[in-house]
Amino acid sequence: MLFTEVTEMLPEMELFQYIYKTADMGCQGIDTVEEHAEKRLREELRRERQEYRTIRDEADGYIRQRGDTPAGVGTMARVSAEWMSKGQLAMDDSRGKIAEMMIQGTTTGIVKTIRHLNDYQGDDGDARRLGERLLDTQEQNVERMKAYL
Repeated sequence: MLFTEVTEMLPEMELFQYIYKTADMGCQGIDTVEEHAEKRLREELRRERQEYRTIRDEADGYIRQRGDTPAGVGTMARVSAEWMSKGQLAMDDSRGKIAEMMIQGTTTGIVKTIRHLNDYQGDDGDARRLGERLLDTQEQNVERMKAYL
């Protein structure tokens, strides 16, 4: 008889995994729209992507440090989001549309990040700090995108 060890994810591990996946999705979203953006907007998107990469890499380090492997965005979710974005851009690839898409996606992320931070019961200061940094980044990104509407 085979026994499988069942381990529960620690609250901080769940938060770190969420942060990793969300920052990864932010990078993917920017990758999808970047080629359609005019120079000034493209530079802003690149700055945002770099911040998401930094947060993702930091979450990666914390996850691995605790003996786990980061779980990025699944293939189906990635492909679905990419095709949906490409479909919207095929109809309108103006800077206003790109900004609108980025604001909508990031706003969804903000709501989920707030929920995760409110539900977090752990006492790992690194997890909370990185989650709050992600939230701050998301909120700043929405504010910056408003200038392109």
